[in-house]
Amino acid sequence: MEETYATTTWERIWIAYLRQKKRFLQLWEASKRKVSFVLIPNNEKALLQVELSFGMLLFLSFLALGLVLLSLSFLIYFSFFFERNTSLEKRAENQLVSFLFYDLLSQDLQDSVEDLESATESLNQLAWDQIPEKEMITQDYLLKEEYSRDDQELESNLNLYQQVVHTYVEFGLRLGNLVPNFQNAFEYLSMRESIFYSMPRGRPLKPGVGVVTSTFGNRSDPFGILPIGEFHSGIDFAAGEGTPIYATGPGVIANVDSTAGGLGRSVRINHENGFYTLYGHCSQILVSPGDRVKRGDKIALVGQTGKATGAHVHYEVHVGLDSPLDPEEYINLD
Repeated sequence: MEETYATTTWERIWIAYLRQKKRFLQLWEASKRKVSFVLIPNNEKALLQVELSFGMLLFLSFLALGLVLLSLSFLIYFSFFFERNTSLEKRAENQLVSFLFYDLLSQDLQDSVEDLESATESLNQLAWDQIPEKEMITQDYLLKEEYSRDDQELESNLNLYQQVVHTYVEFGLRLGNLVPNFQNAFEYLSMRESIFYSMPRGRPLKPGVGVVTSTFGNRSDPFGILPIGEFHSGIDFAAGEGTPIYATGPGVIANVDSTAGGLGRSVRINHENGFYTLYGHCSQILVSPGDRVKRGDKIALVGQTGKATGAHVHYEVHVGLDSPLDPEEYINLD
């Protein structure tokens, strides 16, 4: 009997490997064989010969076939199976319309900010006596723009979005820088308004009541005692005895003089900012020291007490310890 020999697993694997290697080498040798392509030009130039190996020719064939199949698959997919995302397209259109709308709003905002900057400069010049708007705040306070922008043409929704965002950031900063200017001017004008309304203004008698019989400044002595005349520190308004006398500004009753001195019965009102007013020759005092009065409150009645030749009210305006001021300037403030 013949003896049989059983191969092991490792031997079978090695035999299969050697067979595949032999086949690969045969194919490799076959692929090295070349094919010549002859290109014949139309003119009389020499023929052009191109040599390609079977392996390269096979590779190019498979590549061309793959590209053709890929193109056909895309064509079939987009022709028969592709469905457009209408919701996404609609949302993109809505965003585009929204961006265009905000772009128009930003243009209106630009015009408004430019008008506001011009008005702010005028306001500051009015309040601060020709100080330019750019000098009202320090450079350390100025807001800085931190948003970077690519200044290219608007070619997509993203660029339009960047344009809109940049515009709003820019004008937001400009509006923010206008705030301290308005605050400075407003506070200053409020202070001036406060000073104005706390100042004595107008006549101590009602409009159309009484006549001016003596003005502020040098005049002859109405009693004929002083030949060189005297300095008259106020304005006299002649009116019937008992005519109401009114405070010309808000303040506190500082003094009520009931003696028979030069001004007779008189009232002094202290106003804010150092102003005070005097009302002399009253027949009756209607207020007491410490009373707080408003402009237009009745404080006394016209009389002829003290050094007076007839019924009238002597009216003076003072600031601090300075010499009396001409009341006419403050009467004309009304």
